[in-house]
Amino acid sequence: MIYTFEKSDLITKQLRKFTTAYTHHVVGQYANIDFWINEVVTSLKAIDEHKKRFDKLYTAQKEWTEDHGTVIHKYCFICNGRCEFSNGKPSLPVYKQEKGLRKELVDAAYFFLLRCFRIGLLTREELKQKCDTIGTSIDPNDLE
Repeated sequence: MIYTFEKSDLITKQLRKFTTAYTHHVVGQYANIDFWINEVVTSLKAIDEHKKRFDKLYTAQKEWTEDHGTVIHKYCFICNGRCEFSNGKPSLPVYKQEKGLRKELVDAAYFFLLRCFRIGLLTREELKQKCDTIGTSIDPNDLE
């Protein structure tokens, strides 16, 4: 899995745990709310910039293999050596798009913040400020 996506997934899973955890566990995590918000914001930025980083990686690998005449033959499992059917061209990385990770991360953070609000750790104003920071709005129905 791609590092950026794996990290986002880990943060999402942690935040989801907090939404159903015992209240005293949520209070403990709330004590580190700035850390968790920063993790979310940093991960969102990494997701958003993934294509730009991939393009640099792809271009660098392509230029290197062309400039240096890099030859990599595939391994043959039959003869335990170089595959005679391999063209020797190194395979370049393939771009993989994130599919829904960004939304899942924001949703997990939102529901954690909402849980903090419901148990009295955040005021409405603080909830709004934190939601603005992670780029989401508040559903008025969630405040009832």
